[in-house]
Amino acid sequence: MKQHYRLIILGGGTAGISTANRMLSEDKKLANDILIIEPQDHHYFQPGWPLVGSGEMKLESTRKPMSKVMPKGARWLQEAVRHVDPVKREVKAGNRIVKYDFLVVALGIELDYDAIEGARESLGKNGVCTNYIYDLVNYTYDTLQNVKAGNIVVTKPQSKIKGGVSAENSLFTMDEYVKDHDLDVNLVFRSGSNEIFPVKKYSDNLTAQLDEKGIDYKLEQELVEVRGEHKEAVFKDLGTGELHVIPFEMLIITPPMHGPSVLEDSGLLDPEGWVSVDRHTMMHNTYTTVFSLGDASSLPTFKMGSAVKEQMPILVKNLLERMDDKAPSHKYDGKTACPIATEYGHLILAEFDYNHMPEESTFLNQSDDKWLFYQFKKNMLPIMYWYALLKGKV
Repeated sequence: MKQHYRLIILGGGTAGISTANRMLSEDKKLANDILIIEPQDHHYFQPGWPLVGSGEMKLESTRKPMSKVMPKGARWLQEAVRHVDPVKREVKAGNRIVKYDFLVVALGIELDYDAIEGARESLGKNGVCTNYIYDLVNYTYDTLQNVKAGNIVVTKPQSKIKGGVSAENSLFTMDEYVKDHDLDVNLVFRSGSNEIFPVKKYSDNLTAQLDEKGIDYKLEQELVEVRGEHKEAVFKDLGTGELHVIPFEMLIITPPMHGPSVLEDSGLLDPEGWVSVDRHTMMHNTYTTVFSLGDASSLPTFKMGSAVKEQMPILVKNLLERMDDKAPSHKYDGKTACPIATEYGHLILAEFDYNHMPEESTFLNQSDDKWLFYQFKKNMLPIMYWYALLKGKV
């Protein structure tokens, strides 16, 4: 393996793989001069996991061997990043040190179950579930099928999270499951956020849905402790500091999340722990040979694959300009899409920009839940993900 590459990409997730493919298609001279550093054996289609947890998708369909998605023309170093020095333009991965001309940071987001007392040791038993770990997603649906009474509690932290509406997708589809099976079960939603959704057009509809369905929901309520054996979830009121205990038969945890901790001493992160980049060009605010997109970046929008779809082509154009010693000229306006299943077969398709203004791609009213949107998420989105977005063809 070479010791120096024109471009090194940190991370083999959606952002990293799609960027590599697009760069190779735009500049053929980069063949064998792009290195992707990624330790995992498999690549995952994580937007499907809430549907797996609700019984609408098979878990096996959401992953492929990493070797199958690596771009032809890119090299793969299967090691974990240990250190990045943007001054020397060096990356240490495993025991190797490799140098770069340009760097794309796409390390994703880190799950912090340890921020919740008792959460990690409770997962996968006593009805404590999560849709963020591949090996535990089937347990979510298994648990749902066995709940006959009591509370199903769905949580969402105040921190930024990947798949920004994963909790809501679980909440609404499970509510319909409960009603379809005529169960004596209460749906409870507790969110650390101070709003249901940041865009009023969609927030109004979601709030109406919560009220009409009789879902018990409260904001600014952060999950701080799980008492798995006692089936109790402890929430902290972020306004008053008071603690509230809710009994559960099933608990679906969306854990707090944060940026890549391996970069803490690299000089690449902002004070909140995200890779500090210009919100429009995605070039680093200090180091002009570094770019970032997706979950690891400081871009102030939802951390969704649909955001990467919009970010990646613009980043590639700007990176190619920088490689040609030009200033990046292309601008990302923050557009992203959040598909929210309000029941089996119906979905709201929220699309908006940095200013939280709707930027919709159809002539339909996308704040109304539509059968068409749901079919797209369930049946078309996986195909588009594997064969278009990952290939850089968007």
